[in-house]
Amino acid sequence: MKELFYPDKEKCIRCRWCAEICPMGVIDLTKDGYPTPVEEAFNLCINCGYCVDVCESAAFYHAVRKRNTTSKAAKKRLQRKREVNKLLGKPYKRL
Repeated sequence: MKELFYPDKEKCIRCRWCAEICPMGVIDLTKDGYPTPVEEAFNLCINCGYCVDVCESAAFYHAVRKRNTTSKAAKKRLQRKREVNKLLGKPYKRL
């Protein structure tokens, strides 16, 4: 079965933004820091495309979503999330 998503390990800078921005929490990280789908990713993923759009190195590939050239909205959403987490005294993880 084809993976829901995968990183190009030669391009991936392991920034974790894809895992951070995923509203459904379907992106986990390997011990090496690369994104990997959680067990039920195919059932939980809503195909929002934030993971693809936020990837600055264009290393994230999704089986359903294609790269959007306007990733500014995804980056802005991630920045707001980080600001809220900082105010709440929480680490970068999902709210």
